[in-house]
Amino acid sequence: MSEIRVLVVEDSATQRQFLTTLIDEVPGMRVVGAARDGVEALVQVQALTPDVVSMDIQMPNVDGLEATRRIMMRFPTPVVVVSSLVEREIDLAFQAIEAGALAVVEKPPARTDPTFPDKQRRLISTLQAMSSVRVVRHWERDPAHAEPKPRQTTGKLRPKPELIAVGASAGGPSAFGTILNGLPDDLPVPIVAVQHMPDEFIAGMTRWLDNLTPLKVQVAADSMVLQRGMVYIAPGSAHLTVVRQRSGFVARLIAEQGTYRHMPSVDVLFESVALACGSAALGVVLTGMGDDGAAGLLAMRQAGARTFAQDEASSTVFGMPAAAIERGAAERVLALAQFSTAIRNLM
Repeated sequence: MSEIRVLVVEDSATQRQFLTTLIDEVPGMRVVGAARDGVEALVQVQALTPDVVSMDIQMPNVDGLEATRRIMMRFPTPVVVVSSLVEREIDLAFQAIEAGALAVVEKPPARTDPTFPDKQRRLISTLQAMSSVRVVRHWERDPAHAEPKPRQTTGKLRPKPELIAVGASAGGPSAFGTILNGLPDDLPVPIVAVQHMPDEFIAGMTRWLDNLTPLKVQVAADSMVLQRGMVYIAPGSAHLTVVRQRSGFVARLIAEQGTYRHMPSVDVLFESVALACGSAALGVVLTGMGDDGAAGLLAMRQAGARTFAQDEASSTVFGMPAAAIERGAAERVLALAQFSTAIRNLM
């Protein structure tokens, strides 16, 4: 396996050296360049062709947001935003996601900090995973592209969905935002979603989506009654489930991770929706690494629900959708640009 070549973009000399040392210590990874701002980053991406870019967000001259935009337009390369937890930085980080960055992770603290080992692992594993992602200038398919024919599961008429459940990982925020942007603000059902992301960034992603789309987006809380036209994002520290009560659909949070690899888990959400809604639901698996959501989407399909998966051409990472498709869990496989219309047609 060839080594992963990393470009570190960071305006602080101390942080630049710190990140370079952290990455160079990992077998199979090497920092091939270090840039002080977005201008240098653009030059070095072209000259060094790194496998992945570690991108600071607040920098002089050209900041990380604009640098990401220019890199994705001119020299498409996997970009991971490495951000502090300052609210302004988090907001800019999700704008960079919209511009084409693949993921956002927290800057590791000093080695003496008790959280250092976990945050170092998170940074390294994200850079490693994103380094193999194939990125292009325009990752969405043309809306006019012929829509795949649905796979028929039953000849019976099914009820309209009363709830939409969505799961995503790498590339998910941008894909989810694209779908929400195409939905009306009077959507007659609630949407619940799991996005694999550190808990520290969930509030920032939620704010970004809320400003980006016509729908109201918020972090789900335990015992919250789910309202039509609202989008509820799972917190990063608990599984999100849905139960049906007299008052309607209600969110339930489970703090124990159990045997699931991820928390929150897409499988946990989908399995609860299969029980709560039966055939009156829509499950959607979007771009992401791994196979989380495949078993849950299959449970939804077996309960009679409609199930969609994102196609390979428009996925940032064709892991989760591929796993769902391979299990026969996806009734329809759609390009990203087709989801909003397909959802509106079910309402």
